[in-house]
This record gives sequence, structure tokens and C-alpha cells, in this order.
Amino acid sequence: MKCAFYEKEITPPLGCRIPGYFNERRASGVKDKLYVKAMVIQSDDTVAIVGTDILHFPLDIREAVVKRICGSIDIKPENIMLTANHTHTGGPVTQIPDPDRGIRDSAYTDILIRSVADCVVLAYQRLSESHFKFGMGTVKGISFNRDYLIKNKTPATNPKRTSPDIIGPMTEIDYELPVLFVTDTEGNPKGSLTCFACHQDCVGGTEYSGDFSSVLSKELKKEYGGDFVSVFLAGTCGNINHIDVSREKDEPGHYIKMGKALAGEAKRVIAESRPLSGENVGGRLSVLSIERAFVDPAGIEKAEYLVKTIPEKTGVKIAADDTDPDQYNRAMAKRLLDFVNTADRYDVPVQAVRICDLAVFAFPGEIFCQFGMELKEKSPAPLNIVATNANAATGYVPTEDSFYPTVYEARPGSNKLAKTGGRQMTDEALRLAAQLFEK
Repeated sequence: MKCAFYEKEITPPLGCRIPGYFNERRASGVKDKLYVKAMVIQSDDTVAIVGTDILHFPLDIREAVVKRICGSIDIKPENIMLTANHTHTGGPVTQIPDPDRGIRDSAYTDILIRSVADCVVLAYQRLSESHFKFGMGTVKGISFNRDYLIKNKTPATNPKRTSPDIIGPMTEIDYELPVLFVTDTEGNPKGSLTCFACHQDCVGGTEYSGDFSSVLSKELKKEYGGDFVSVFLAGTCGNINHIDVSREKDEPGHYIKMGKALAGEAKRVIAESRPLSGENVGGRLSVLSIERAFVDPAGIEKAEYLVKTIPEKTGVKIAADDTDPDQYNRAMAKRLLDFVNTADRYDVPVQAVRICDLAVFAFPGEIFCQFGMELKEKSPAPLNIVATNANAATGYVPTEDSFYPTVYEARPGSNKLAKTGGRQMTDEALRLAAQLFEK
């Protein structure tokens, strides 16, 4: 089997908008350079897995990237997996309905499309015989549930830290750290594929950064050499972030601590990992048509009232936590009104890639970790990685029992798909995997 990696810097110019919050942010500096990183594997077929330091990977950008790749090399579109690491300090590629906050810079997007595609092509041109090892680690203490049960109230997202009303998290979360490690035939490290479930929203501010995965990459380069490429995939982290509500605040440089913790565990896992079995390689991709989330007409009327009666402020942080309540409510109301003017159904790509006895799944949007954990449990493959924020931007995908008005991820606009969306996606992923692992 052959494999190659390649990485290209994609840091935008200063002054560009940074998506990830409701309020406008303009880039003032660079904390960590941004990259696109590609891994190409070839045996009986060819597959490519890409990690990109951006918030989302919109479907139209995927289509443009795939067209450029397939015009240059011999690879099937369904074998190309394009993911965003979901950094909230990345470049201006996300498009939202609000024309005043549509965060897409056409000049940068054009460069990004070419850079992502060329990264795959350049990796393909460097294919050489390789050895593959896989291991599974666990990292606790850096990721936490976002949604909590509250005394005498409905569940809440990111409740006030140290509040005595917090009963506990709504669900368990996924602490696994899968690592695919690749060397040349002489044992020299080439690169790795890792995945971890936690929102990459640990940095904030107005400086570009790939968040904790940037630190992970730097630490692995220190260990395995400057040419080592670390492709990171965001796990199913729709309901997981770095906020520990039992603490008053985060330690300074928290994202650095997270990246180093992941790197330390990755290095331990690599030392104990075992070779993959078999040489089958291939991919499947299916585009589901899923109905839009239901919006109560009364909710629309309330949203219209809030937008009319609450003046918009500038320079105010607007996020799901630590924000001006009126401005947050206004922003969510505006998001809802924008949402009801979108299409009645969404194209939702679901993908599975096989690498020997390893299955790599890709969901679009920000899907709850329960779906990822179920998929790994039921998968026909003995080894599994489940990524999200891949191939399209479809909003949050909560479990059906998480739909409360106080759960941020379940509010229409934040959640775009019908309540059964996550179930449909998971079932389709299992169907694709069954096809890949028939032989």
C-alpha cells in the first residue's frame, strides 16, 4: 500500500472577518498559522482525507474542490473526504443568510478552494510504499458536556459556572483518541490521522489560530520531525466543549494545555499501536434529503418582536455563554428569522471510507457525540474513526431527546434538520460501511 501527506498554509490576510460568533470580528493578528492537510492512500483504490483549519466546509466549496481534484488526478469523488476542524478563529468562508454578517470573502474562498485541491494533488504525486499502524487512546479532563440538567428547570447549555443549581451533564461524552500512524518502509514517520470530540472554540479573540489541534501538530512535529504532517479530524462534538462548569474560569493558555495533552497521549498510543490488517481501500458517499426543522409560528412572531424592540449593539460579545442576554436573544431571533427563509429540505452528505480494517466516517454539521459512539459500537469494521463538520454545513444535529428551548443546539436556526436527522444520518453511515466491508 502507498501513502503520502502534504500540508499548505491557508492563513488569510489581516482584516478579514472571523466566523464563529454572532458578532463581527476582524482579524488583527496570527496566534497560530492555519493549514490544510491531506492524506492520500492507494491500494486497490485511492482515497483522500483532508483536514482544514476552518469553521465549516460548505457543500458548494466541497463541490468546487472535488471538481479541481478530479480534473488533475485519478480518484473518485466519493473517495474524497473534506473536513473542517471547526476552529472559531479561522478564515472567512462560512456563509450565513444574514447579508449583514455573511462571512465569506470571495477572493480568499477562491484561494482556499485551489489550496485544498492542490494539497490533495501534491500528496498524490508523492505516493510511496508505506506501513500503517493504529491505536486507540483516551484523554479525560479537557472536554466536557455543554448541556446540563438544572434543578427545577429544563436543561441548559453552558449554565453559569459553579452554579448550585447544576445537577449534572445530560449525557456521557466520548473521550477516545484514535491514532493512525504512517511510516515509510524503513520506519521513518510520515504523518498521522487523529480525531477528538471537542469544540475548537478555546481561543477566542481576533487572532487566527487552528486552536488546540495547532498545538497537537506542533508537538508531534517536535517528536517525529518537521516534515511530519498531522491530519486532525473534529470528532462528534456538537454537545462537547472545553468549559468545565465546576471551575470559575479556564487557566491561561487552556488550548495549549489541551493540545499538549492530546499529543502526549498520541505519542503513547503510537508506541503501542499495531499494524492494520488487509489492503482494501475505498469510499462511499450518499446525499440524503432531510426535511428542515419545524418552526413554531408563535416562535416566529416572538422573534420578529425581539428584533424590532431590542436595539443592536456593536462591540459586544455574543456567544452561547458569557454574553449580554438581550443581545444574545436578539441574535438568536434574527438567526431564526433568517432560517425560516431557507429551503424546506437540506442535502446532507454522509460518507464512509475504508482503510484496511479501519472505517473512517464523516458527518456534516455539528452532530451530538451519542451518534458517533453508537456508530462505532455498531460498525462492521473492527477499528473506527468518526469525524464531523465534513463535506457540508448543516448546523447542529442533536439527539431526539435533547430538543428543549433552553438547549442552544436544538433551537431552530442552530439546528436546521428535522428531529430524526441524526438517526437518518447514522443509519445511512452504517449502510455505507456494510457495503465497504462486504469484501
